[in-house]
Amino acid sequence: MTMHPRHSLNTLVAATLLAGAAGTPHPAQAAPFVYETEKDFVTAGDFDRDGREDVVIVDKASGKYRLGYQQSPGGFNWVECRHHDLKYISGISLGHLLAPDTTALALASADSGQLLVVDLSNPTTAGAPEHITLKALGPNIAVAADIGGPGNTPLSDLYVCSIYNADPTPNRLTLLRNTNATFTELSETPVPGSPAYPNLVTLKTGGPTLVAHTVQGDEEDSFRAVNIAGARPEIVAELKSIPRGALFVVGRFRDGALHDVLFYVRGEPAITCHPVEETAGALRLGQARRFEMPQPIAQLLVLDRAGKSQLLVISGEGETAGIYNFDATGAPALARNIQPPEGEVFLGAAILADALVMYGSPKGMRESTRFAVLRWDGRQLTAGASGALASLADTDEATAPLIREMILRQSPEKTAADMKCYTNVIPGSTVRYVMLPLSGGEFLMGSPEHEKGRQPDESPQHKVRVAPFWMGMFEVTWNEFEIFQYPDDEKQLRKHYPTAESLNAVSDAVNRPSKPYVEMSFGMGKDGYPAIAMTHHAANKYCHWLSAKTGHFYRLPTEAEWEYACRAGAATAYSFGDDPAQLGQYAWFGRNSDFKYQKVGRKKPNPWGLHDMHGNVAEWCLDQYDAAFYQQFKDALAAQPWNRATQPYPHIVRGGHWDDEDAAALRSAARRGSAREWKAQDPQLPKSYWWLSDAQFVGFRIVRPLEVPPAETLLKYWISGTEKD
Repeated sequence: MTMHPRHSLNTLVAATLLAGAAGTPHPAQAAPFVYETEKDFVTAGDFDRDGREDVVIVDKASGKYRLGYQQSPGGFNWVECRHHDLKYISGISLGHLLAPDTTALALASADSGQLLVVDLSNPTTAGAPEHITLKALGPNIAVAADIGGPGNTPLSDLYVCSIYNADPTPNRLTLLRNTNATFTELSETPVPGSPAYPNLVTLKTGGPTLVAHTVQGDEEDSFRAVNIAGARPEIVAELKSIPRGALFVVGRFRDGALHDVLFYVRGEPAITCHPVEETAGALRLGQARRFEMPQPIAQLLVLDRAGKSQLLVISGEGETAGIYNFDATGAPALARNIQPPEGEVFLGAAILADALVMYGSPKGMRESTRFAVLRWDGRQLTAGASGALASLADTDEATAPLIREMILRQSPEKTAADMKCYTNVIPGSTVRYVMLPLSGGEFLMGSPEHEKGRQPDESPQHKVRVAPFWMGMFEVTWNEFEIFQYPDDEKQLRKHYPTAESLNAVSDAVNRPSKPYVEMSFGMGKDGYPAIAMTHHAANKYCHWLSAKTGHFYRLPTEAEWEYACRAGAATAYSFGDDPAQLGQYAWFGRNSDFKYQKVGRKKPNPWGLHDMHGNVAEWCLDQYDAAFYQQFKDALAAQPWNRATQPYPHIVRGGHWDDEDAAALRSAARRGSAREWKAQDPQLPKSYWWLSDAQFVGFRIVRPLEVPPAETLLKYWISGTEKD
């Protein structure tokens, strides 16, 4: 939500609220109500246990969730959006699902066929998602609630409905008992349709907390309020024939203990109110009353103060909102008008005990981008903090601390003497790769003045020290890269080669490539051939993902590490000497490649056992290319040099490739930089930041440094910040 040139969202909202605001409601909910919009779910709770309510907004399509931790009254810290492997979210709920003193978020996805739980208690580190296994198929709603009866614990249990089961009961309700964060099925009962819009509600002040939801049938929709105080569900109140696709809210709009249930349909200008009635202790929903509204309703929310409810209505396409007085007998009466800045819309709101958090975006945007807080001080609403929401753009920064912890736990090597050659299998597959240990040391980087074919950017020759590391014996092949490239295929592999769910959860949170618009081997071969045409960003992300999969710290080599490894102790133009006539024994290039890349490892290795360093595909390095970078080291030892990228182009590419005709391009010291033209033929707008349609000669190999840096440094290797050009 870009700020209006003259007025912020806060300023405009405050102008409508400050005058005579003594009657403005205190927006509180006894149990956090989950509000659903067309694009997301939003609710509130004290996630970090500091006595202040926080906000979570879950994007339905991507499954990403944004957390706003309230650090001071009305002041929110929106952390980077968090990821997991679930998309197309169909229901969420908050509860004490993992521990009695922490808040966790349950997410259900019918189309993904999964249910998972994530801890929200840490503002700085994302909890690893915990998957819950169900017998039923297609969980579409999950409500964290207390199931009474034998075996009850202080933890929240789960009320889960699933919709993709076999006839005659495709729609089923399952109650799951939570014992030490392990969920056991208590009962399963049929449901006459597809449940939707679940929430915890009370229909009477002092009455039991119920699970309420609609049921969408083939011919009509209905409403149910269910008591789960026992091990089997009991329908307390049911209403047939509610409007098709209706959402509901519950509030106390009349005097007395009984509440009211309001139904509305997005895009229609009407509210249907059913008063809760009680006869001989039994509750039911009474006769409907229909109230017309001045504009179509986008979202209806309930504000409570001192036991009495008012309505917050977002209208139209979100162009306006208002707070309405309502007594369940007369039409809602506008009490306060709330307007977004010109050209912007409200997309939703979170209801807190002492604040409203409105959020929205410029018209036409697919996601919300800004928020504004309206604080309640016990007497009136006033404008509070405003600013940008966390972006929904792909980010996987929250995985770094978890991966580092796993690396430190699983890596026994402490000194260079511990380093040995090893062959590793990518977990969940049969694909292997080989890593060779390089002890580190000092060497002369660049080329001497007398070297044939040398270029100015290889000067001055200077002394460099590198620390111990392993390097891939071969370039990364399609066999390896496609496991990363195609997550759905990888998940199928796991069925045959199971891996720990905790490991899968972290690696699945790492961003993966978009589908390329052409076949990326360009017909040159896949099995045993080097992967090509990925961007620098894609190569970085492979290293990030492989680190999560294996518990080893992998990254691209720095330019200095690459040249050190390529030279293999030699000071000559090539690792085997100065005679280019010998290149055919060690490298594939324009004179012997038959105009395509070749399978890795078919040529002689260099003296340290590394294959194809001088030619097959050129290889990405971490560094930004700078022709003058060496100048700063003319009179000094360069220890672990790395020219960290600050722009998308050019990045360093090292080594010769199958289409190089000039033998000088295959020398150990030869340098080149990437160019925007390497994706010139990509027809997509914007062009892919995963694939290079015109760089069929570029691949990469991985290194594993002995020293594991802090998590923030890991991110600097895996996320350069220059990916999207």
